[in-house]
Amino acid sequence: METKPRKNKFFQEHRYWVWLMLALVFFFGLVGRFYDFDDPPLDFHPTRQLHSMLIARGMYYEGLEDAPPEQRELAVHQWKSEGQIEPPIMERLSAWGYRLFGTDDLRIPRFLSIFFWTIGGIGLFYLMRELVGEKGAVLGLAYYMVLPFPLYASRSFQPESLMTAAIIISWWTMVRWSKNKNWLNAVIAGITAGLAIYVKSPTVFFVAPALIAIVVTDQKLIKTLTNRQVLLIAGLTVLPALIYHIDGMYISGFLQNQTSFRVFPDLLKDPFHYLQWKDVINSTLGIEFFLFSIAGALVIKNKPYRVMVLSIFVGYFLYGMVFSYHIITHNYYQIPLTPVIGIGLAACAAVLIEKLPGKKTFGLAVLTGLTFFWMAFNFWDARMSLKHARYHDQPGFYAVLGEKLRDYSVISITPDYGYRLAYWGWKPTQNWMSMGDFVMREMAGMDLDKNALFAEALEGRELFLVTDFAEFDRQADVKEILLENYPIFEEGDGFLIFLLR
Repeated sequence: METKPRKNKFFQEHRYWVWLMLALVFFFGLVGRFYDFDDPPLDFHPTRQLHSMLIARGMYYEGLEDAPPEQRELAVHQWKSEGQIEPPIMERLSAWGYRLFGTDDLRIPRFLSIFFWTIGGIGLFYLMRELVGEKGAVLGLAYYMVLPFPLYASRSFQPESLMTAAIIISWWTMVRWSKNKNWLNAVIAGITAGLAIYVKSPTVFFVAPALIAIVVTDQKLIKTLTNRQVLLIAGLTVLPALIYHIDGMYISGFLQNQTSFRVFPDLLKDPFHYLQWKDVINSTLGIEFFLFSIAGALVIKNKPYRVMVLSIFVGYFLYGMVFSYHIITHNYYQIPLTPVIGIGLAACAAVLIEKLPGKKTFGLAVLTGLTFFWMAFNFWDARMSLKHARYHDQPGFYAVLGEKLRDYSVISITPDYGYRLAYWGWKPTQNWMSMGDFVMREMAGMDLDKNALFAEALEGRELFLVTDFAEFDRQADVKEILLENYPIFEEGDGFLIFLLR
C-alpha cells in the first residue's frame, strides 16, 4: 500500500519566508542605526539630547573621585540646574554605563536607545502576530524598523526609545491578559502599563485607551465595574506616575516650574494648525501610511483588538489636542505613533496575503522584492543623511571657545541654548532668547518689551558671544545694537565676540 509523501509544514506555511523577512528587516534596521555611530549626537533635536548629556555627565562625575574637584563640582551643578519633567531613567542608565567603561563616551546612550527600540520591535512583532498573524506582522515591523524618521529618532539620547518600547510591551501584555485572565498576567499588564506612563507621562494617551477598549469590549468584564483584576491593573498603571507627580509637585517641588508653555488652547481654534499637524505627520511618518493604517485597523478580525487599535488612534488625537504647540513644533512627539501605524499596516498586509491566490509562493516572492527595495531605498536615504550630517568638529570648536571665555561673564546667541558650550566647553552662559522663544511667549499671551529685556540681559555681562549667525541675522535689531555700540573682542571662524564693558 502506497503512502503519500507528507508535506513539510514549515514550507507549506511559508515559515521560511517569515524568517527571511525578519532577517532582512533587522539587517537594514540595525545597520542603518549603527552607521556613523561615533558622530556626536547632534543630528536629531540636539537641544533635547544635550539636556540629557549634561544630566548623565553630572551623575557620572558625582561619583568620579579622581576628577578635578572644580570640574566635578561644575558637572554636578550643570546636572542639578537642568529642569526635570520625566524621571531621568536613560540618563541614570547612561551614567552607569560611563562608570562601567570608565569614560563618558556618548556612544553608550546611543547604544541604549537603539537597544530599547529594537526590544520594542521584537515586542511589536509578537503583538502583531497575535492580532493579524505573523506574515502581516513582518511587513508592519519593516515600517517600524526601517522608516528614516524612527531610525534617526531611535539613535537619540532621549527617553523616546525606552518609552516606545514600554508602550508596545504594555499593549502586548494587555492582549495576553485578555486571552488568559489570570492574576499573573494581570500583574504583568499593570506593571508594564505603569512603567510606560512612568517613563513619560504623555504615554497615558496611548496606554489608557488600549486598556479601556479591551475592558469595555469584553462582555464578561463589562458586566461588573468592580472586577478585581481590572482594578488591580488600573491601580498598577497609575500608581508609579501618581507617586512621581505628587512628589514633584507637592513634596520635593522639582516639577512646579516645569508646567509653563505646555498648553495653547487658542491653537485649537485655528484651522491652519491642523494643516500644520498634517504636514508634520507627512514629513515624519508619511500621511499615506497614517491613513492606510487607520483603514487597516478596521479589518482586524477580533473585535476587542480592532477597537483597541482604533482607540489608540483616538488617544493620539487627544494627545495632539492637549500638546497642540508641541505636536507641530517638536516632531519627536510623533514617535509613539510609529508602532500603531505599523499595526494598521500589518493588518492591511495580512488581508492582502490572505487574498493571494493558489499556494501564495509567487505572491510572497513579489512582496519580498517590493519590501526589499522599499527598505533598501529608505536605508540608503537614511545613510546619506547621516553621512552628510557631520558634527565631529563641534566638540573641539566649543572646547577652544570655552577656554577663551573661561574667566568672563558671557551672554550668547548660540545653538541649543548654549548647551554645546556648556557641555564641550565646560562654560555655562546666559542664552539670549531666539525668535522662536518670543513667538512662543506671544502665543501664550505674554506682552514682552524686547528692548528692555535685552538691556536687562546685558547688565553685569562682560562678553556677548555669537556662534549661531542665522539666528543673529533674524534678530536684526539686536545685531544693530551690538555692531553700533560695542567693539569686537575677538572674531574667528565660526564665532564673534563683542566686548560689553
